[in-house]
Amino acid sequence: MKNVNIGIANLMVSNKLNESYFNEKLIGESKKIAFDFLDVVKKSPILQLEFKVYNNIDGKHIENEILAKEYIDKHIKLFEVYTLEEIEAEHKKLTEFLTENVIPNITEADYNLEKIDLYNAIDTLIAESLKLSEDVDVDEIHEAFSLVFNHVKSERKGLLENVDVEPINEDVLEIAVGKFNEKYASLDESDRELLKTLIKADWREKKALLETYKTETLGILEGIDKENVQDNITKAIDKIKEMVYNKKDIDDNIIGLHEFKKELL
Repeated sequence: MKNVNIGIANLMVSNKLNESYFNEKLIGESKKIAFDFLDVVKKSPILQLEFKVYNNIDGKHIENEILAKEYIDKHIKLFEVYTLEEIEAEHKKLTEFLTENVIPNITEADYNLEKIDLYNAIDTLIAESLKLSEDVDVDEIHEAFSLVFNHVKSERKGLLENVDVEPINEDVLEIAVGKFNEKYASLDESDRELLKTLIKADWREKKALLETYKTETLGILEGIDKENVQDNITKAIDKIKEMVYNKKDIDDNIIGLHEFKKELL
């Protein structure tokens, strides 16, 4: 495995931790890997700086072109106090950690390719900024800067509805853990399958899944003997019928219907 930057390393560790939520035998090991990874980062001022810079650029949106360029330049200039050799030495530590902890190679797992391209572009800008003038690759700088610049100027796709994007694993897991953490040990197969589906699904698949759960749950409710519970059933039916796709609460709605449907059966 070639040396990796902090962005890709973080993706790989996060992926390892996410997968373990569906395998009780691996959760302890994966949590230890995550804590050990953070320990590696905390012991390195360079990796700590990289972690902050990658996160800042990844999450930033600036429409003004001049301000966007200035924002990127200021972050890259933070590394002027280090040499390229020092940064590469810290990247080597990351690579050794990933290799020792049996984390899949980036080409062997399912990752957000746009994130990988962004993180590699940031890495290129940092590396090229520290090279001697005769060693600088102008074409690489132009290509990398264009990618990072367009990312910062563009609205975060994850905040827009009806945009086909890779879902954010952390957001889905936060919802999933919030709903299921207290009874994690008793998750049944349908719970696990739902979490896996939510993590991998794009907006179209989630919208279709919501409609499926609505149809199935409404079918059960409408078949219940309404004597003595007419009002409650009517309210539940109306509430379910009002559910529409909304990125902010789509996962909550699907999980809620999943749990409600299980209680009805």
